[in-house]
Amino acid sequence: MAKAELSPVAKRNRRIAMILVVLAAAGLWASGRMKYVTASIFDDKSGDSVRTLAGSVWDPATTPLALAMLACLILSLAMQPVVRRVLGGLVVLLAATASFRSVMLLTSDVDLARVHDLLASGAATQKQSDPQTIAEWAQVVDAQVHYAPVVLAIVAAALGVIGGVILIMRPGEKSEGNSRYLTPEARRQSVHEDLAANPDSGRVLWDALDAGVDPTDNPGDGDDFSPRA
Repeated sequence: MAKAELSPVAKRNRRIAMILVVLAAAGLWASGRMKYVTASIFDDKSGDSVRTLAGSVWDPATTPLALAMLACLILSLAMQPVVRRVLGGLVVLLAATASFRSVMLLTSDVDLARVHDLLASGAATQKQSDPQTIAEWAQVVDAQVHYAPVVLAIVAAALGVIGGVILIMRPGEKSEGNSRYLTPEARRQSVHEDLAANPDSGRVLWDALDAGVDPTDNPGDGDDFSPRA
């Protein structure tokens, strides 16, 4: 059979899902590079200081999850509807997971103990020349949340969930193998069927000529499908 063409609605749904997932991944990546938390540190030896934690530090899984979402999206382009549904479900799961820490940060108080652990371990260091570390005995007395990047991450994750749901609910039509890989007899039979279904299609007429079939003479069922000399 010739390769099936997606209907306009199926193309639109796939395009919307792709745009949403790409925007979600981009939003998660961008939020990971913004300041999530600013902490006030008290150290009785070195004095008071202020340290910041980027989104990728607060939730190190965000960027890998965003890349995994893109990988699922790219893979879905070459898969059949059933597999697209599965990949859509994975996108939903990945997006929801990527938003977990951002939602917790937005809806509850900052975990000062976690801030201390991240700063003391050196995990907050973005550049070797600008280390973000504190002493083990230092105290985190206060932490301020930067809400804009946190909300951005949540919105981006929501877009990913919507895009994944679209892939689940509207996976598109089943794609058939390209006609160039079929035997000549199968190609001619497919062309006759396409001519009977859509005789005015320019693509069908070109496929007929390419297969060696006269598009002006479409034989009935049971007739020989061999090309004219």
